Amino acid sequence: MLLYTLLKFILKVALRIFFRRFQVDGLEKLRRTNGPLILAVNHPNTFMDPLIIATLVRQRVAFIANGSIFNRFTRPIFSYFHVIPVYRKKDTAHSTLSPAELNKRTFQRCYDYLETKGTIMIFPEGTSEIERRLREIKTGTARIALGAESEHEFNLGVQILPIGLNYSDPTHFRSEVFINIGTPIQVQDFKESYRPDSFEAVATLTDLIQQRLTETVIITEDAEEDSLVLQVEKLYKNQLFDELLLNRKIKKHEFGLIKQLINAVRYFEKHHPEQLKSLQIKMTNYLDSLKKLRLSDRVFTQTQRLYDHFGSTLLSLLLGFPFYVIGLITNYIPYILPSKIARLISLDISYRAPIMMTVGILLFPIFYGFEAFIVHSLFQQHWITVAFVACLPLLGYFVLWYWDRLTRLSHLWQALRLFRQKPSLMESLTSERAKIFKALEDAKRLYLTNSKSTD
Repeated sequence: MLLYTLLKFILKVALRIFFRRFQVDGLEKLRRTNGPLILAVNHPNTFMDPLIIATLVRQRVAFIANGSIFNRFTRPIFSYFHVIPVYRKKDTAHSTLSPAELNKRTFQRCYDYLETKGTIMIFPEGTSEIERRLREIKTGTARIALGAESEHEFNLGVQILPIGLNYSDPTHFRSEVFINIGTPIQVQDFKESYRPDSFEAVATLTDLIQQRLTETVIITEDAEEDSLVLQVEKLYKNQLFDELLLNRKIKKHEFGLIKQLINAVRYFEKHHPEQLKSLQIKMTNYLDSLKKLRLSDRVFTQTQRLYDHFGSTLLSLLLGFPFYVIGLITNYIPYILPSKIARLISLDISYRAPIMMTVGILLFPIFYGFEAFIVHSLFQQHWITVAFVACLPLLGYFVLWYWDRLTRLSHLWQALRLFRQKPSLMESLTSERAKIFKALEDAKRLYLTNSKSTD
Protein backbone atom coordinates (compact mmCIF):
# COMPACT_ATOMS: atom_id res chain seq x y z
CA MET A 1 0.00 0.00 0.00
CA LEU A 2 2.92 2.36 0.71
CA LEU A 3 4.28 1.86 -2.82
CA TYR A 4 0.83 2.52 -4.31
CA THR A 5 0.48 5.74 -2.29
CA LEU A 6 3.97 6.91 -3.28
CA LEU A 7 3.38 6.20 -6.98
CA LYS A 8 0.03 7.95 -6.80
CA PHE A 9 1.68 11.07 -5.37
CA ILE A 10 4.39 11.02 -8.07
CA LEU A 11 1.76 10.65 -10.79
CA LYS A 12 -0.26 13.55 -9.38
CA VAL A 13 2.76 15.80 -9.64
CA ALA A 14 3.72 14.46 -13.08
CA LEU A 15 0.22 14.98 -14.49
CA ARG A 16 0.11 18.59 -13.29
CA ILE A 17 3.41 19.16 -15.07
CA PHE A 18 2.52 17.25 -18.24
CA PHE A 19 -0.78 19.10 -18.74
CA ARG A 20 -0.77 22.87 -18.99
CA ARG A 21 -4.31 22.93 -17.63
CA PHE A 22 -5.73 20.06 -15.55
CA GLN A 23 -9.30 20.74 -14.39
CA VAL A 24 -12.00 18.62 -12.80
CA ASP A 25 -15.70 19.42 -12.58
CA GLY A 26 -17.83 17.53 -10.07
CA LEU A 27 -14.96 16.25 -7.93
CA GLU A 28 -17.22 16.36 -4.87
CA LYS A 29 -19.40 13.64 -6.47
CA LEU A 30 -16.36 11.39 -6.67
CA ARG A 31 -15.16 12.20 -3.16
CA ARG A 32 -18.51 11.62 -1.46
CA THR A 33 -19.34 8.44 -3.42
CA ASN A 34 -17.71 5.52 -1.62
CA GLY A 35 -17.66 1.86 -2.65
CA PRO A 36 -19.07 -0.37 -3.84
CA LEU A 37 -18.47 1.82 -6.86
CA ILE A 38 -17.89 1.37 -10.59
CA LEU A 39 -16.21 4.22 -12.44
CA ALA A 40 -17.39 4.13 -16.07
CA VAL A 41 -14.90 6.20 -18.10
CA ASN A 42 -14.57 6.98 -21.80
CA HIS A 43 -11.27 5.85 -23.31
CA PRO A 44 -9.57 8.25 -25.77
CA ASN A 45 -5.94 8.04 -24.56
CA THR A 46 -4.84 4.46 -23.71
CA PHE A 47 -2.75 4.25 -20.51
CA MET A 48 -3.07 7.96 -19.69
CA ASP A 49 -6.79 7.58 -18.90
CA PRO A 50 -6.52 5.20 -15.91
CA LEU A 51 -3.58 7.17 -14.50
CA ILE A 52 -5.59 10.39 -14.46
CA ILE A 53 -8.66 8.86 -12.81
CA ALA A 54 -6.68 6.85 -10.24
CA THR A 55 -5.02 10.02 -8.93
CA LEU A 56 -8.43 11.60 -8.28
CA VAL A 57 -9.82 8.75 -6.19
CA ARG A 58 -8.93 8.64 -2.51
CA GLN A 59 -9.52 4.92 -2.15
CA ARG A 60 -7.53 2.26 -3.96
CA VAL A 61 -8.90 1.36 -7.38
CA ALA A 62 -9.07 -1.92 -9.27
CA PHE A 63 -8.86 -1.80 -13.07
CA ILE A 64 -10.48 -3.88 -15.78
CA ALA A 65 -7.89 -4.36 -18.55
CA ASN A 66 -7.47 -6.31 -21.76
CA GLY A 67 -6.21 -9.84 -21.06
CA SER A 68 -3.67 -9.59 -23.90
CA ILE A 69 -1.34 -7.46 -21.73
CA PHE A 70 -1.04 -10.22 -19.13
CA ASN A 71 1.96 -12.57 -19.26
CA ARG A 72 4.31 -14.20 -16.78
CA PHE A 73 6.30 -10.97 -16.43
CA THR A 74 3.44 -8.47 -16.11
CA ARG A 75 1.02 -10.63 -14.11
CA PRO A 76 2.69 -10.08 -10.66
CA ILE A 77 2.83 -6.31 -11.28
CA PHE A 78 -0.79 -6.13 -12.42
CA SER A 79 -1.83 -8.30 -9.51
CA TYR A 80 -0.28 -5.81 -7.06
CA PHE A 81 -2.16 -2.95 -8.71
CA HIS A 82 -5.45 -4.91 -8.68
CA VAL A 83 -5.74 -5.14 -12.46
CA ILE A 84 -8.44 -7.63 -13.45
CA PRO A 85 -8.16 -9.14 -16.98
CA VAL A 86 -11.04 -9.47 -19.39
CA TYR A 87 -10.51 -11.79 -22.37
CA ARG A 88 -11.34 -11.83 -26.05
CA LYS A 89 -11.16 -14.97 -28.17
CA LYS A 90 -7.76 -14.08 -29.67
CA ASP A 91 -6.31 -13.53 -26.16
CA THR A 92 -6.93 -17.14 -25.11
CA ALA A 93 -5.26 -19.10 -27.91
CA HIS A 94 -2.80 -20.73 -25.49
CA SER A 95 -5.28 -21.28 -22.65
CA THR A 96 -7.12 -24.50 -21.91
CA LEU A 97 -10.14 -22.43 -20.88
CA SER A 98 -12.51 -20.62 -23.22
CA PRO A 99 -12.98 -16.82 -23.10
CA ALA A 100 -16.43 -17.38 -21.56
CA GLU A 101 -14.97 -19.50 -18.74
CA LEU A 102 -12.14 -17.03 -18.10
CA ASN A 103 -14.50 -14.06 -18.10
CA LYS A 104 -16.82 -15.85 -15.70
CA ARG A 105 -13.90 -15.84 -13.27
CA THR A 106 -13.31 -12.17 -14.07
CA PHE A 107 -16.90 -11.31 -13.24
CA GLN A 108 -16.70 -13.21 -9.96
CA ARG A 109 -13.54 -11.32 -9.00
CA CYS A 110 -15.42 -8.07 -9.68
CA TYR A 111 -18.36 -9.24 -7.55
CA ASP A 112 -15.97 -10.10 -4.71
CA TYR A 113 -14.20 -6.76 -5.01
CA LEU A 114 -17.48 -4.82 -4.93
CA GLU A 115 -18.66 -6.90 -1.97
CA THR A 116 -15.74 -5.49 0.06
CA LYS A 117 -16.95 -1.95 -0.88
CA GLY A 118 -14.16 -1.64 -3.43
CA THR A 119 -13.96 0.70 -6.42
CA ILE A 120 -13.51 -0.66 -9.96
CA MET A 121 -12.59 1.40 -13.02
CA ILE A 122 -14.03 0.19 -16.32
CA PHE A 123 -13.71 1.59 -19.84
CA PRO A 124 -17.05 0.38 -21.23
CA GLU A 125 -16.23 1.26 -24.85
CA GLY A 126 -13.77 -1.64 -24.80
CA THR A 127 -11.19 0.03 -27.06
CA SER A 128 -9.21 3.26 -27.08
CA GLU A 129 -9.25 5.73 -29.99
CA ILE A 130 -7.92 9.31 -30.16
CA GLU A 131 -11.04 11.05 -31.36
CA ARG A 132 -13.93 13.12 -30.02
CA ARG A 133 -16.37 10.23 -30.16
CA LEU A 134 -18.11 7.89 -27.76
CA ARG A 135 -18.22 4.42 -29.23
CA GLU A 136 -21.03 1.99 -28.44
CA ILE A 137 -20.96 0.96 -24.80
CA LYS A 138 -20.44 -2.75 -24.20
CA THR A 139 -22.78 -4.56 -21.82
CA GLY A 140 -20.04 -5.77 -19.44
CA THR A 141 -20.33 -2.85 -17.01
CA ALA A 142 -24.07 -3.35 -16.57
CA ARG A 143 -23.68 -7.14 -16.22
CA ILE A 144 -21.03 -6.75 -13.51
CA ALA A 145 -23.07 -4.18 -11.58
CA LEU A 146 -26.34 -6.14 -11.79
CA GLY A 147 -24.61 -9.47 -11.10
CA ALA A 148 -22.98 -8.12 -7.94
CA GLU A 149 -26.29 -6.72 -6.71
CA SER A 150 -28.13 -9.92 -7.59
CA GLU A 151 -25.76 -11.97 -5.41
CA HIS A 152 -26.78 -9.76 -2.47
CA GLU A 153 -30.51 -9.44 -3.27
CA PHE A 154 -29.96 -5.82 -4.37
CA ASN A 155 -28.84 -4.69 -0.91
CA LEU A 156 -25.18 -4.10 -1.79
CA GLY A 157 -25.56 -0.44 -2.86
CA VAL A 158 -23.48 -0.51 -6.05
CA GLN A 159 -23.25 2.82 -7.85
CA ILE A 160 -21.95 3.57 -11.35
CA LEU A 161 -20.28 6.95 -11.75
CA PRO A 162 -19.79 8.11 -15.37
CA ILE A 163 -16.63 10.17 -15.99
CA GLY A 164 -15.75 11.98 -19.21
CA LEU A 165 -12.16 12.67 -20.24
CA ASN A 166 -11.83 15.58 -22.67
CA TYR A 167 -8.34 16.29 -24.05
CA SER A 168 -7.36 19.33 -26.10
CA ASP A 169 -4.56 17.29 -27.72
CA PRO A 170 -4.05 13.81 -26.23
CA THR A 171 -0.57 13.23 -27.64
CA HIS A 172 1.25 16.46 -26.78
CA PHE A 173 3.08 17.72 -23.71
CA ARG A 174 1.54 20.86 -22.12
CA SER A 175 -1.88 20.26 -23.66
CA GLU A 176 -5.08 20.45 -21.59
CA VAL A 177 -7.46 17.94 -20.04
CA PHE A 178 -10.94 18.44 -18.59
CA ILE A 179 -12.33 15.67 -16.39
CA ASN A 180 -16.12 15.91 -16.26
CA ILE A 181 -17.78 13.81 -13.56
CA GLY A 182 -21.38 12.97 -14.32
CA THR A 183 -24.49 11.91 -12.43
CA PRO A 184 -24.20 8.62 -10.50
CA ILE A 185 -26.47 5.68 -11.29
CA GLN A 186 -28.03 3.68 -8.46
CA VAL A 187 -28.04 0.05 -9.56
CA GLN A 188 -30.66 -0.83 -6.93
CA ASP A 189 -33.18 1.06 -9.09
CA PHE A 190 -33.11 -1.91 -11.49
CA LYS A 191 -34.17 -4.47 -8.88
CA GLU A 192 -37.71 -4.89 -10.17
CA SER A 193 -36.74 -5.25 -13.84
CA TYR A 194 -33.75 -7.55 -13.34
CA ARG A 195 -34.08 -11.23 -14.26
CA PRO A 196 -31.03 -13.55 -14.47
CA ASP A 197 -32.42 -15.15 -17.63
CA SER A 198 -33.42 -11.86 -19.29
CA PHE A 199 -31.32 -9.27 -21.08
CA GLU A 200 -33.82 -6.41 -20.62
CA ALA A 201 -32.34 -4.85 -17.45
CA VAL A 202 -28.79 -5.17 -18.80
CA ALA A 203 -29.78 -3.39 -22.02
CA THR A 204 -31.66 -0.64 -20.16
CA LEU A 205 -28.77 -0.02 -17.76
CA THR A 206 -26.26 -0.04 -20.64
CA ASP A 207 -28.35 2.58 -22.46
CA LEU A 208 -28.43 4.72 -19.31
CA ILE A 209 -24.63 4.48 -18.93
CA GLN A 210 -24.28 5.53 -22.59
CA GLN A 211 -26.61 8.49 -22.00
CA ARG A 212 -24.85 9.67 -18.81
CA LEU A 213 -21.40 9.33 -20.39
CA THR A 214 -22.59 11.25 -23.46
CA GLU A 215 -23.39 14.19 -21.17
CA THR A 216 -19.78 14.31 -19.93
CA VAL A 217 -17.81 14.32 -23.21
CA ILE A 218 -17.46 16.33 -26.40
CA ILE A 219 -18.83 14.19 -29.25
CA THR A 220 -18.65 14.88 -32.98
CA GLU A 221 -20.23 12.55 -35.51
CA ASP A 222 -17.26 12.07 -37.83
CA ALA A 223 -13.89 13.51 -38.86
CA GLU A 224 -15.47 16.07 -41.21
CA GLU A 225 -17.77 17.47 -38.53
CA ASP A 226 -14.91 17.47 -36.02
CA SER A 227 -12.70 19.43 -38.43
CA LEU A 228 -15.45 21.99 -39.00
CA VAL A 229 -16.11 22.46 -35.28
CA LEU A 230 -12.37 22.86 -34.61
CA GLN A 231 -12.20 25.59 -37.29
CA VAL A 232 -15.07 27.49 -35.67
CA GLU A 233 -13.42 27.07 -32.27
CA LYS A 234 -10.10 28.36 -33.56
CA LEU A 235 -11.56 31.50 -35.12
CA TYR A 236 -14.68 32.31 -33.13
CA LYS A 237 -14.39 30.80 -29.66
CA ASN A 238 -12.61 33.71 -27.99
CA GLN A 239 -15.15 36.21 -29.29
CA LEU A 240 -17.98 34.06 -27.91
CA PHE A 241 -16.20 33.88 -24.55
CA ASP A 242 -16.21 37.67 -24.40
CA GLU A 243 -19.80 38.07 -25.64
CA LEU A 244 -21.16 35.51 -23.17
CA LEU A 245 -18.97 36.78 -20.29
CA LEU A 246 -17.37 33.36 -19.89
CA ASN A 247 -13.96 32.72 -18.36
CA ARG A 248 -11.76 31.13 -21.02
CA LYS A 249 -9.51 29.67 -18.30
CA ILE A 250 -12.36 27.57 -16.89
CA LYS A 251 -12.64 24.36 -18.89
CA LYS A 252 -16.27 23.81 -17.84
CA HIS A 253 -17.21 27.05 -19.61
CA GLU A 254 -15.31 25.96 -22.70
CA PHE A 255 -16.95 22.51 -22.57
CA GLY A 256 -20.46 24.03 -22.54
CA LEU A 257 -19.57 26.44 -25.33
CA ILE A 258 -18.21 23.68 -27.60
CA LYS A 259 -21.33 21.58 -26.95
CA GLN A 260 -23.41 24.54 -28.19
CA LEU A 261 -21.17 24.99 -31.23
CA ILE A 262 -21.69 21.32 -32.14
CA ASN A 263 -25.47 21.71 -31.77
CA ALA A 264 -25.34 24.78 -34.02
CA VAL A 265 -23.26 22.97 -36.66
CA ARG A 266 -25.74 20.08 -36.66
CA TYR A 267 -28.64 22.51 -37.02
CA PHE A 268 -27.01 24.00 -40.14
CA GLU A 269 -26.08 20.55 -41.48
CA LYS A 270 -29.78 19.70 -41.36
CA HIS A 271 -31.48 22.97 -42.30
CA HIS A 272 -28.92 25.10 -44.18
CA PRO A 273 -26.26 22.78 -45.63
CA GLU A 274 -25.34 25.16 -48.50
CA GLN A 275 -24.72 28.05 -46.11
CA LEU A 276 -22.61 25.81 -43.86
CA LYS A 277 -20.59 24.46 -46.80
CA SER A 278 -19.87 27.99 -48.03
CA LEU A 279 -18.68 29.02 -44.57
CA GLN A 280 -16.51 25.91 -44.26
CA ILE A 281 -14.80 26.61 -47.59
CA LYS A 282 -14.07 30.22 -46.56
CA MET A 283 -12.63 29.16 -43.19
CA THR A 284 -10.51 26.40 -44.76
CA ASN A 285 -9.05 28.76 -47.38
CA TYR A 286 -8.34 31.45 -44.80
CA LEU A 287 -6.67 29.10 -42.31
CA ASP A 288 -4.65 27.42 -45.08
CA SER A 289 -3.40 30.86 -46.15
CA LEU A 290 -2.37 31.69 -42.58
CA LYS A 291 -0.50 28.39 -42.31
CA LYS A 292 1.40 28.95 -45.56
CA LEU A 293 2.33 32.50 -44.52
CA ARG A 294 3.29 31.40 -40.97
CA LEU A 295 0.76 33.79 -39.46
CA SER A 296 -1.56 33.55 -36.49
CA ASP A 297 -5.16 34.74 -36.63
CA ARG A 298 -4.40 36.63 -33.43
CA VAL A 299 -2.38 39.26 -35.34
CA PHE A 300 -5.54 40.45 -37.12
CA THR A 301 -7.09 41.35 -33.76
CA GLN A 302 -4.05 43.49 -32.95
CA THR A 303 -3.58 45.40 -36.24
CA GLN A 304 -3.91 48.81 -34.53
CA ARG A 305 -1.19 48.01 -32.02
CA LEU A 306 1.09 45.57 -33.83
CA TYR A 307 4.20 47.66 -33.19
CA ASP A 308 3.32 47.99 -29.48
CA HIS A 309 2.81 44.24 -29.12
CA PHE A 310 5.98 43.53 -31.05
CA GLY A 311 7.99 45.95 -28.91
CA SER A 312 6.71 44.67 -25.55
CA THR A 313 7.18 41.03 -26.60
CA LEU A 314 10.71 41.71 -27.87
CA LEU A 315 11.63 43.54 -24.64
CA SER A 316 10.39 40.66 -22.46
CA LEU A 317 12.41 38.20 -24.56
CA LEU A 318 15.58 40.28 -24.36
CA LEU A 319 15.28 40.60 -20.58
CA GLY A 320 14.55 36.90 -20.17
CA PHE A 321 17.20 35.62 -22.59
CA PRO A 322 19.89 34.79 -19.94
CA PHE A 323 17.38 32.77 -17.92
CA TYR A 324 16.17 31.07 -21.10
CA VAL A 325 19.71 29.96 -21.95
CA ILE A 326 20.32 28.61 -18.43
CA GLY A 327 16.94 26.85 -18.43
CA LEU A 328 17.56 25.38 -21.87
CA ILE A 329 20.98 24.02 -20.88
CA THR A 330 19.72 22.48 -17.62
CA ASN A 331 16.40 21.08 -18.92
CA TYR A 332 16.80 20.36 -22.63
CA ILE A 333 18.07 16.76 -22.45
CA PRO A 334 15.45 15.42 -19.98
CA TYR A 335 12.80 17.40 -21.88
CA ILE A 336 13.62 16.23 -25.39
CA LEU A 337 14.58 12.60 -24.63
CA PRO A 338 11.10 11.37 -23.54
CA SER A 339 9.58 12.25 -26.92
CA LYS A 340 12.49 10.60 -28.77
CA ILE A 341 12.25 7.46 -26.64
CA ALA A 342 8.44 7.35 -27.02
CA ARG A 343 8.82 7.33 -30.82
CA LEU A 344 11.36 4.49 -30.60
CA ILE A 345 9.23 2.39 -28.27
CA SER A 346 5.95 2.69 -30.14
CA LEU A 347 4.83 3.92 -33.55
CA ASP A 348 1.26 4.09 -32.25
CA ILE A 349 0.58 7.77 -31.51
CA SER A 350 -2.02 6.87 -28.86
CA TYR A 351 0.72 5.45 -26.61
CA ARG A 352 3.06 8.43 -27.02
CA ALA A 353 1.77 10.65 -24.19
CA PRO A 354 1.81 8.02 -21.39
CA ILE A 355 5.24 6.78 -22.50
CA MET A 356 6.60 10.34 -22.58
CA MET A 357 5.29 11.07 -19.11
CA THR A 358 6.61 7.78 -17.66
CA VAL A 359 10.06 8.32 -19.18
CA GLY A 360 10.03 11.91 -17.96
CA ILE A 361 9.27 10.78 -14.39
CA LEU A 362 12.46 8.70 -14.52
CA LEU A 363 14.74 11.05 -16.48
CA PHE A 364 14.14 14.40 -14.79
CA PRO A 365 15.19 13.25 -11.28
CA ILE A 366 18.25 11.49 -12.75
CA PHE A 367 19.41 14.54 -14.71
CA TYR A 368 18.56 16.97 -11.91
CA GLY A 369 20.53 14.78 -9.51
CA PHE A 370 23.50 14.66 -11.90
CA GLU A 371 23.44 18.45 -12.32
CA ALA A 372 23.17 18.93 -8.56
CA PHE A 373 26.21 16.70 -8.08
CA ILE A 374 28.22 18.81 -10.55
CA VAL A 375 27.22 22.08 -8.86
CA HIS A 376 28.02 20.71 -5.40
CA SER A 377 31.38 19.46 -6.64
CA LEU A 378 32.20 22.93 -8.00
CA PHE A 379 31.04 25.09 -5.08
CA GLN A 380 31.08 22.70 -2.08
CA GLN A 381 28.19 24.69 -0.54
CA HIS A 382 24.96 22.94 0.43
CA TRP A 383 22.84 26.09 0.22
CA ILE A 384 24.01 26.76 -3.34
CA THR A 385 23.16 23.19 -4.35
CA VAL A 386 19.71 23.37 -2.73
CA ALA A 387 18.97 26.74 -4.36
CA PHE A 388 20.14 25.42 -7.74
CA VAL A 389 17.90 22.33 -7.53
CA ALA A 390 14.93 24.48 -6.46
CA CYS A 391 15.45 26.71 -9.51
CA LEU A 392 15.69 23.86 -12.04
CA PRO A 393 11.93 23.21 -12.51
CA LEU A 394 11.20 26.96 -12.43
CA LEU A 395 13.73 27.48 -15.21
CA GLY A 396 12.11 24.61 -17.12
CA TYR A 397 8.71 26.32 -16.94
CA PHE A 398 10.32 29.61 -17.96
CA VAL A 399 11.75 27.98 -21.09
CA LEU A 400 8.24 26.86 -22.11
CA TRP A 401 6.87 30.37 -21.49
CA TYR A 402 9.78 31.91 -23.40
CA TRP A 403 9.26 29.63 -26.38
CA ASP A 404 5.56 30.57 -26.52
CA ARG A 405 6.51 34.26 -26.52
CA LEU A 406 9.16 33.64 -29.16
CA THR A 407 6.55 31.98 -31.39
CA ARG A 408 4.25 34.94 -30.86
CA LEU A 409 7.09 37.33 -31.77
CA SER A 410 7.72 35.44 -35.04
CA HIS A 411 4.03 35.78 -35.96
CA LEU A 412 4.09 39.50 -35.16
CA TRP A 413 7.29 40.03 -37.16
CA GLN A 414 5.87 38.14 -40.13
CA ALA A 415 2.68 40.21 -39.97
CA LEU A 416 4.61 43.51 -39.82
CA ARG A 417 6.83 42.41 -42.71
CA LEU A 418 3.87 41.41 -44.88
CA PHE A 419 1.87 44.55 -44.04
CA ARG A 420 4.88 46.58 -45.22
CA GLN A 421 5.97 44.51 -48.23
CA LYS A 422 2.67 43.00 -49.41
CA PRO A 423 -0.10 45.32 -48.19
CA SER A 424 -2.56 44.10 -50.83
CA LEU A 425 -2.17 40.49 -49.61
CA MET A 426 -2.79 41.50 -46.00
CA GLU A 427 -5.75 43.65 -46.99
CA SER A 428 -7.16 40.64 -48.83
CA LEU A 429 -6.73 38.43 -45.75
CA THR A 430 -8.26 41.09 -43.51
CA SER A 431 -11.23 41.38 -45.85
CA GLU A 432 -11.56 37.59 -46.05
CA ARG A 433 -11.51 37.37 -42.24
CA ALA A 434 -14.16 40.09 -41.94
CA LYS A 435 -16.46 38.19 -44.32
CA ILE A 436 -15.99 34.98 -42.30
CA PHE A 437 -16.86 36.72 -39.05
CA LYS A 438 -19.89 38.38 -40.62
CA ALA A 439 -21.04 34.95 -41.84
CA LEU A 440 -20.47 33.53 -38.35
CA GLU A 441 -22.44 36.37 -36.78
CA ASP A 442 -25.30 35.89 -39.25
CA ALA A 443 -25.28 32.15 -38.57
CA LYS A 444 -25.32 32.75 -34.81
CA ARG A 445 -28.34 35.07 -35.04
CA LEU A 446 -30.20 32.61 -37.26
CA TYR A 447 -29.45 29.69 -34.95
CA LEU A 448 -30.44 31.59 -31.79
CA THR A 449 -33.68 32.83 -33.40
CA ASN A 450 -34.69 29.33 -34.42
CA SER A 451 -33.62 27.87 -31.05
CA LYS A 452 -35.91 30.31 -29.24
CA SER A 453 -38.81 29.61 -31.59
CA THR A 454 -38.57 25.85 -30.94
CA ASP A 455 -38.35 26.19 -27.14
